[in-house]
Amino acid sequence: MTTLSIADARAAFSRIVESAETTHERFEVTRNGARVAVLLGADDFDALVETVEILGSNETMDEIRQGLADLKAGNVHTVDDVRAAMAKSNRIAQ
Repeated sequence: MTTLSIADARAAFSRIVESAETTHERFEVTRNGARVAVLLGADDFDALVETVEILGSNETMDEIRQGLADLKAGNVHTVDDVRAAMAKSNRIAQ
């Protein structure tokens, strides 16, 4: 993460926005040496918000834990298993 003063961030705003968007770099902005803001690309922000929402949902986390337990126990289906089941139910051509 790159640290910039407010003055430096203001002077290079277009460049740092472009960098945040294209390279996923985060920029820490300081005022009088103290961290006051972080600039990051919109896609990175959206992913962060989505992650927080997932982690905050007990139901979703329980489903993830169950899926991991199934995977560890070998309770899985191959692509061929899924394809055969879909063909049997006429969801795909055989």
